[in-house]
Amino acid sequence: MAKNDQNEFPLPNGSNSNKRESARHLPKYFRTDKNQKFLKSTLDQVLQPGVAEKISSFVGRKTAKSYVKDDNYLSDISADRTNYQLEPASIIQDSNGNVDYHADYRDYINQIANLGGSNINHGRNTKEEFYSWDPKIDWDKFSNFREYYWLPNGPRSVFIPGEQKEITSTYTVELAEALGDYSYVFTPDGLTNNPILKLYRGVKYRFEIKSWSFLLFIILNLFALQLYLLFNRVLLTQSYQMLRLIFFA
Repeated sequence: MAKNDQNEFPLPNGSNSNKRESARHLPKYFRTDKNQKFLKSTLDQVLQPGVAEKISSFVGRKTAKSYVKDDNYLSDISADRTNYQLEPASIIQDSNGNVDYHADYRDYINQIANLGGSNINHGRNTKEEFYSWDPKIDWDKFSNFREYYWLPNGPRSVFIPGEQKEITSTYTVELAEALGDYSYVFTPDGLTNNPILKLYRGVKYRFEIKSWSFLLFIILNLFALQLYLLFNRVLLTQSYQMLRLIFFA
């Protein structure tokens, strides 16, 4: 039976001289010399407060552009841990935010060695048999080709009637008289009296009016009144043998 002659531990008095001893949490009859020696060599080493050490060193790769050979870098216990200190890692979390899986590049290299492979040459282990290629095509048309019409020679041309924008169409307007009735004849037709003109938007037209003694009235929907007043003012104030009018439809 264990003896009950152990001394009590003193109460904490705020000084830092007292060390953390796991034997304090044992009952009195378990505080034997053998138990205290065992706990001091095992658990007490873990329970002691850490000692902070001020270190001024760099951590990371030495292949960066900002690397200077005179800089002091923090070393590690192995070459791999020294060369790969701040590498990206893969993390898998569950719906509650708990980390279920964590692995970085060093874990990947060490797992190769654990499975019987060689991790001395990293280039051999990470060499790829395939690589990504972008052919610069529309992948939707490539995969869903049944939904598209393929035209090897491009789309068919669409005919748009009318004159080109750079072409100027010229009409000559002359006065025709039949039994006292006067009318206008437009050339290049030259046959129909007071014809209906079909003008295309954006094309320039030039009218050479030779009927200077009679007023010419062209109806262009909302612009009819303005054109009538324009021709009336020009022809009444001045006398011309031929009047040229150029405008865009």
